[in-house]
Amino acid sequence: MANKVQNEWLIIVPDAEGKLEERMRVRAAHIDNVKKHVDSGFFQMGGAMLRAQPQEQELDISGSIVVARAATAEEVLAVLKEDIYAHTGVWDLKNVQIYPVRALVLSFRIYKHTADESVHM
Repeated sequence: MANKVQNEWLIIVPDAEGKLEERMRVRAAHIDNVKKHVDSGFFQMGGAMLRAQPQEQELDISGSIVVARAATAEEVLAVLKEDIYAHTGVWDLKNVQIYPVRALVLSFRIYKHTADESVHM
C-alpha cells in the first residue's frame, strides 16, 4: 500500500467568547489528547494564541495555533473535532482557519507549567 502524502497545515482556532475558565478547567484532558498526536507526528507544534504578550504571569488567551501533518484539511478538522476543547465549546470551530504551508524550521522545546500556570523552560 502506498503511503499517503503528508502535507503541512497551519491551524488557527479561536476560542469562543467567555470560555477561558472552561479552557483552564479541561486543559489537562486536552494536553493528554494532544500527546498522542505529538507522538504520532501529526502535531508538529502548537500552543495558545494570545491577544497580547503577557504582563507579569497573566495570559490573555484567544485561541490555539497548531502546525500539523496530514493528507488533507478535512483530516485536520476531524482531529480537532475529537478534542475536549471542541466538545466543551472552548474552540469556535465555525471560525477555524486551516492553511497549507511548508515549514522550513520547527523548534521543539519542553515547557514546564507550574501549578499557578506560569511557564518555565
